[in-house]
Amino acid sequence: MASTTKTPRASVPRSASVPRKRIPQPRADSEQTRERILDSAEKLFAWHGYHGTSIRDIATDADYQFALVGYHFGSKLDLMDRVLGRRSEVLNAERLAFLEQARAHSKGSPIPVRTLVEGYVGAIMARPSRNEAGWRNYTQLVGSAVASAEWTELTDRHFNAVAREYLSELQRSLPKVPSEALHQAFSFAVGAMITACARPKRIETLSRGKFKSRDLSTMYETLCTFLDGGFKAVASRRPDSD
Repeated sequence: MASTTKTPRASVPRSASVPRKRIPQPRADSEQTRERILDSAEKLFAWHGYHGTSIRDIATDADYQFALVGYHFGSKLDLMDRVLGRRSEVLNAERLAFLEQARAHSKGSPIPVRTLVEGYVGAIMARPSRNEAGWRNYTQLVGSAVASAEWTELTDRHFNAVAREYLSELQRSLPKVPSEALHQAFSFAVGAMITACARPKRIETLSRGKFKSRDLSTMYETLCTFLDGGFKAVASRRPDSD
């Protein structure tokens, strides 16, 4: 009679039979991947400057392979262009929407200077005030870009079209101000706005810690009053006062 003894089956370790749970990673071609690279580039360009940041630095910070940055964005200059453009698209849309609403409300009359200041400044100051790190990095980066002749072409591409819309309305509101003086005043206004958003902590050092630059709601009101008064002071200047 044939033996009925069964040959024992080799035991399989439990770890081999149950696959290890893998943490899902973004696809190399996903929008999430591109956003993460842009976030890292934005941060490092703001903190260390364009020339102080390499593509490898950005890839390391984003935790991706070096080649993936180039795959999505091309050269470092192209990446800088996209970093500036990503949030400028948001700002431009909001500023234009505000301006169209102000135009509709004024029904053809000149828009008050204070309203124009609030529309232009408010679009960018609202975000850092909500403690959004990305927007703080962005305003710091824009501040350095606007102040550098190296980035004139990029700042022109991403910001000047909408800025000219506001300048046009300011000229209607302040018809006696020479165009050159108005452009100068607007440039001063942009510089003050960017400085406030980037939080350079000058207020902390000047006040020996009594006041904080993170109090953007207070800074916004003060800045709008300051800029409104500045534009009006330029408008009231006599031609022979130089």
